[in-house]
Amino acid sequence: MASVKDTSGSDEIYLVVQTRSIFACFLHWITVFSVIALAITGYYIGNPTYYYGQGEAYQAFAMANMREIHFIASSFLVVSVFTRMYLAFTRSCNKDIREFIPTPWNVINALKLAKYYATGHGEHAHYRFVNPLGGIGIFLMSVLIFIHIATGVLLYLPGAHPDSIFWSIGFSINYALGGQPNVRLIHYFMTYLLGSIVFIHIYFQVWKNIIFTESDISSIIGGYKIFPYSQLDNFADHYGLYLEPHIPTRKEMDTVSTPMKDHGG
Repeated sequence: MASVKDTSGSDEIYLVVQTRSIFACFLHWITVFSVIALAITGYYIGNPTYYYGQGEAYQAFAMANMREIHFIASSFLVVSVFTRMYLAFTRSCNKDIREFIPTPWNVINALKLAKYYATGHGEHAHYRFVNPLGGIGIFLMSVLIFIHIATGVLLYLPGAHPDSIFWSIGFSINYALGGQPNVRLIHYFMTYLLGSIVFIHIYFQVWKNIIFTESDISSIIGGYKIFPYSQLDNFADHYGLYLEPHIPTRKEMDTVSTPMKDHGG
């Protein structure tokens, strides 16, 4: 293991520790690109601003193409979100479903982290896996995505066959919500709420990546984060998600981490 000199002048060993699987990273980026595609095509569907193609209107299917891309992107989003929810119950994602549930413990610690990230004051605990603020954010995004998908499906109701089960169930929900205009309004509102949470999420990740050595952004690409060796037994993760109940030996760490090159004296 190589040492890296920290800002206090003492030698500190930093280890590159795996925090998530490559498949979990892959699902994250499928979700990201799906949301981007949905935002762009959804904006056009709600407010057509350009026309492309040649010939008569029936020969230039701008709206039809946008709706097709929108539908395909929503399908990828549904698959990626539900797959990640399933993996949250498995060991491949450290059974982190309890990290996403807004329990009193998660909410309180999420507020502490939010205060620290917003002001630079207060408590800041290190987490190997999902921190409470990120977990609550993922929970809120999942709820918004579910509502977004449900209202999006309801907007296809006018094209459904009146004798289908989808039309019967959809008509009841549509009526309870006040009709198609209200469904469309809820769909738009969920878009702006989801966009706001995504913006905050990106801000916090960039901020943490600059201020700390944990390299959160690179961890969602390759699945690894940087942690001081001395902190490996102090992760604030709960529900048994510790790396080890004690500081692991270097031999033990050799099997689960990659040493950094020596950058200091």
